[in-house]
Amino acid sequence: MPRRWIDARRPSALAVVAACFLAGPVAARPAPRLAPAPVLDGYEGGARKIEMTTGRSIVIDLPRDAKEVFVANPKIANAVVRSTRKVFIIGMEDGATSIFIMDAEGRQITALDVTVARDLQLGALRQLLTQSIAGGRFDIRTAGASIILSGSVNSAAEASQALDIANAFVGQSGSAGSGNATLGAAPGGGLTRGAVINNITIRGRDQVMLRVTVVEVARTVLKQFGINVNGSWSGLNLANVTPFTLSGGQFPAGNQLAGTINGAGGASITATLRAFEQAGVSRVLAEPTLTAISGESANFTAGGEIPVPASQTCTPSAVAGAAPVCVVGIAFKPYGVTLNFTPVVLGENRISVRVGTSVSEIDPQNSYTFVNGSTQSAVPGLTVRKSETTVELASGATMMTAGLIQQKSKAAVNGLPGLVNLPVIGALFRSRDYQRQETELMIMVTPYIAKAMEARQVARPDDGFVDAQDSQGILLGRLNRLYGAAGASPLGPTYRGRVGFITD
Repeated sequence: MPRRWIDARRPSALAVVAACFLAGPVAARPAPRLAPAPVLDGYEGGARKIEMTTGRSIVIDLPRDAKEVFVANPKIANAVVRSTRKVFIIGMEDGATSIFIMDAEGRQITALDVTVARDLQLGALRQLLTQSIAGGRFDIRTAGASIILSGSVNSAAEASQALDIANAFVGQSGSAGSGNATLGAAPGGGLTRGAVINNITIRGRDQVMLRVTVVEVARTVLKQFGINVNGSWSGLNLANVTPFTLSGGQFPAGNQLAGTINGAGGASITATLRAFEQAGVSRVLAEPTLTAISGESANFTAGGEIPVPASQTCTPSAVAGAAPVCVVGIAFKPYGVTLNFTPVVLGENRISVRVGTSVSEIDPQNSYTFVNGSTQSAVPGLTVRKSETTVELASGATMMTAGLIQQKSKAAVNGLPGLVNLPVIGALFRSRDYQRQETELMIMVTPYIAKAMEARQVARPDDGFVDAQDSQGILLGRLNRLYGAAGASPLGPTYRGRVGFITD
């Protein structure tokens, strides 16, 4: 029999009654009403599934008197019998177990499949999400030790904030009855933290249009001056050739002035003056534009591919003494304008953009010669400008993401040792090669929150273009038809007649 413990500090019933009479009438206080535990009806038949959280209890009403209760794993769920027709099921730890209830004749009254999960305080989490993110709609469910977070928000920043709040609850919510216990702490100190499954959608995701501007201006100056001297006298030959080393020996053919002086005894001397000067400027402007939905990636490529030799395979010839037959493998190298970006629209009209830009072009000056047997082929090089970064700025704002200012100056003097340092006359025995290169490069990005427009609002590049007639092309050399004259005033409001473009 269970023992009955009597607390000596508890006052007797007589003392309580006396105190009530002495104190007189006292205002009655309503007793606090506590929410009752859920009550389920037990039924005969197959197993019944019950889901509950740790530290909670469920009352099972039985259709007839119970004699035995069997619990497969009491560490997960415990069964307390208060009467023959009422059983209390208490969740102890995370997991699943089975409970069988039998009557006095050994027949099964009911079978319960109990699943105990952690108390993730979904009500508190839902209330916190609603208070923190105005206008958000959330649906929270549990899946074992994890949370399935569904609903919709207005922006990606709000979705990230909701995910952070849910992760905090998964990692910090404690089990009932354990004030300092960490959620998911298993016996022995192991931690089985759950995860947050993010199913949040963004309502009406914005579309972002990105405009990238790549501008480069390059200036080049080349100056070459040199004298080659050749002479002979009485079997003695003299040759002083001064090459231009900076340009790799490249010099325009025929751009020279030569003179020969003949003396007595078969003596002769020939001087060749080579002088060349070059100045050039180049400007590169690329302005690609691309549109994508917030959170999605987009890429754009405008250019082509050039074939370059990649490998060479040679097989012996069937004819004795003949050269082997070689086959050159070709690979294609892309060039042109490439734009890749991923926009994310944040709150308060802010846009985070991860953008990668590449502008490449064929550069014949950086070519090399590929030799295949008796065939020589010039393979051009590529000049590449590439940038990849992440920036955050407002819609319509412009930021320079990359820039370069480069200056190169090279000078070389070649000549005959000793004579090259002589004043005035030393110019006959030396050459001077000078190069200067200046480059300024700038890459700018401008994101916009784009809205759709009507088809009639679109301005196309071929608006107003009409091919010229055969007579106009042959006699006047026109490629397209012309209307009006440059600088002509527009038609007045009182004009009446046919206006617009005429098509044949």
